[in-house]
Amino acid sequence: MDDTSAENSQPNADDSDQTKAMEQIVESLRQGNKIEAIKEYRELTGSGLKESKEAIEALIQKYEIPMKSGCASLLLIGLSSTLLLVFVCW
Repeated sequence: MDDTSAENSQPNADDSDQTKAMEQIVESLRQGNKIEAIKEYRELTGSGLKESKEAIEALIQKYEIPMKSGCASLLLIGLSSTLLLVFVCW
């Protein structure tokens, strides 16, 4: 058996590292950390921001990961501001 066939029969360490990194990215998404997932994807692949965002959106769809829209926070801020204004002006 020559050295090249021995190298080909062993799993590639880079593939294993990439698989672990992708699992971490999916876990970040499941925890609601979309921005962190995009950063991790960019570091892993060297892709640009647009390509990374599109890839993360595809992962969200593929794994059916629910994402928060962020509207609740804006609604709460708006409601709080309105109530504060009403009490100050009264």
